[in-house]
Amino acid sequence: MLDFTAIDFETANSYRGSPCSVGLIKVRNGLIVDEQHWLIRPPEAADWFDPFNISIHGITPVMVSDAPRWREVLPDIVAFIGDDVVIAHNAGFDIGVIRYACAVDNIEWPAIDFLCTLVLARRAFSLPSYRLPFVTEACGATLEQHHDALADARAVVHIVRGLAVLAGTLDLRELASLHLVRVGRMESGIYSGSVSTASGSGSLVATEANADADPEGHLFGRVVVFTGALMSMTRQLAWDEVARSGGTPELNTTKRTNVLVLGDFNPANLRPGATYSGKARKAFELQDKGQDIELMTEEDFLRVLDGRDLEVPDLGLLLDEPTDERPLDLI
Repeated sequence: MLDFTAIDFETANSYRGSPCSVGLIKVRNGLIVDEQHWLIRPPEAADWFDPFNISIHGITPVMVSDAPRWREVLPDIVAFIGDDVVIAHNAGFDIGVIRYACAVDNIEWPAIDFLCTLVLARRAFSLPSYRLPFVTEACGATLEQHHDALADARAVVHIVRGLAVLAGTLDLRELASLHLVRVGRMESGIYSGSVSTASGSGSLVATEANADADPEGHLFGRVVVFTGALMSMTRQLAWDEVARSGGTPELNTTKRTNVLVLGDFNPANLRPGATYSGKARKAFELQDKGQDIELMTEEDFLRVLDGRDLEVPDLGLLLDEPTDERPLDLI
């Protein structure tokens, strides 16, 4: 049966754990039976609003001044979800909001199974963009008020319905299985993302760069290395996307590297004295020697795959200053 809860968060700033709004839609047999929306005061340690985020969703500090704190609203969110599979568009972000907000408040992660419509859509469709409005339209609906959390959650419902019709199934886990997408799982101390399993788990294979890719594309002709866990796709699929875009994926950071993609990484952690992966440390060393290496979050990577401009600060400059990077809910 198509029984699930759709969810969408908006955040106050670039830190994932700064929820300021959440929309939840409960679905039974494909039909909406309940919905809930809360404004939220972010955890005290992440309680500030970036102008950019305000420009996206329109939520201001004054609007949440009387709203419950994250620790107060989380039990209600968990109660609304119950035993449902939670579905989000770019679940790596929305489930990440829960993980990071709980971490900053020293709260144990709730146990949640989840599925990502962004990953499903990449398996089901060939679209110019896999952002929420495009995928919603591909499923026969129109997204009104993008970045209103409840409206975005409703769009997720439309996407699941559309994908189910195309796949000829009314079972959520069968829908995931047909598209070779794993249902993710989060619980205390354990996280397994909702990603495609289509390419298997063997050794990574670098296909030849697509010579017909757009030469103006951000990754065209560039050598790309990944470090850390990706939330939206397997590493092999990420490599395939780089090659499709005319770039060359490689395993390790070298003098050839042009781009380092930081998976499951909070850009606010780019600061002196922080602990980095070996690939990231190597990139910093090469930058110090004058090599031009661009650091990207996973959201940056998804954005350039869709042909969008980054329009974000160079993460390399954030080692000495707080980040103003865009939030990861721009999908």
